[in-house]
Amino acid sequence: MAVNKLASGVKRWQADWTTADGVRQRKRFATKREAEDFLHTTVRAIRGGTFIDPRTASKVTVSQLYAEWIERIAQVGANGRKPASPKTVDNYRRCYDNYVAPRWAHTPVSNVRYDDVAEWITTLKGQDGLPAGVTTRREVGLYFGRLMGHAVKKRLLPSNPAKDPLGQTDYVPAKEKQRQHVYLTMPQLTALARECEGFELFVMLAGTGGLRWGEITALSLDDFEFGETPSVAVRRAFSEVGGKLVLGPTKGGESRVVPLPRLIARRCEQMASASIGNERMFIGGRGSVLRNNTWTKRHYAPAIARAMAADPAFPRPTFHDLRHTAVSLAISHGANVKVVQRIAGHASATMTLDTYAGLFDHDLHDSAERLNGALVNLAWN
Repeated sequence: MAVNKLASGVKRWQADWTTADGVRQRKRFATKREAEDFLHTTVRAIRGGTFIDPRTASKVTVSQLYAEWIERIAQVGANGRKPASPKTVDNYRRCYDNYVAPRWAHTPVSNVRYDDVAEWITTLKGQDGLPAGVTTRREVGLYFGRLMGHAVKKRLLPSNPAKDPLGQTDYVPAKEKQRQHVYLTMPQLTALARECEGFELFVMLAGTGGLRWGEITALSLDDFEFGETPSVAVRRAFSEVGGKLVLGPTKGGESRVVPLPRLIARRCEQMASASIGNERMFIGGRGSVLRNNTWTKRHYAPAIARAMAADPAFPRPTFHDLRHTAVSLAISHGANVKVVQRIAGHASATMTLDTYAGLFDHDLHDSAERLNGALVNLAWN
């Protein structure tokens, strides 16, 4: 490994070194200082096992990187522990085909630059040729950053070119403000369930168990445990992929057991006993799997309309708001955060608190009041 002076040329100084696998390489510089600095940095990287040959990334295109990455996502997931859901994989494929491939497919990974990525996302066009919306630009930007992160893991690149030197992505738009959750009271939930003819138990289970649409429609009779401590095991979920329903893992990829109110469990047990030849707990016409849009149009939306006609103050919850309702009812009846986490199916209690922090506010005063009651019982003043 050495720095040599060349006879002529604008770049007269050459760094000469051998990689860890015995390959000799050379790189020219305009000044001796530049060549020496580069060589010292390279030698330290080689000896420390962190050297990345820039020529490797020049031989791999973004499309080749994507093919390997999406296969990994489908087989073992980004973290290597569990496969991504079919819906997640389908979303990634659509994002790549519609937005990434037209711009980057044939680009060598080594030629991806932060400024080019930032300009691409900022001026991104939708499928209709018009400027893409905030949500689309955000999703595509974050997705491409994950893809380039895979290049770093593969030791093709020393750092992620979709991020600036500080690891930031200021070209990615901030997340749009989400619609406010609707939390039904128990009287409102039961009123809505009664109006949903033929699906009263379906609505009550969703509103007290917190199951997502794909989870509740995938329930089988074997998922229920009855008795003194009834529960339902949430092991799988339906997701729509390319217009077809696919049965796969839950959103988080983890199974969970959700406790059930005994009255709800009793109705489920009666329904299970009366079921003949049906594996699914809740089914559509001719034994088909329930589809959200169709069911909402035929049953849920009319039920809400009838509830609003009876009570002008009745809110307009989406089906997913029944999940939020289950969480709010659990909190209002004194459930601790770990129980709420189980109902919500969150990966951690921290996620539950971040999502529903406002619902725990009443606990501040309730806790103080309980402490005050304990002091009164001790006659302390």
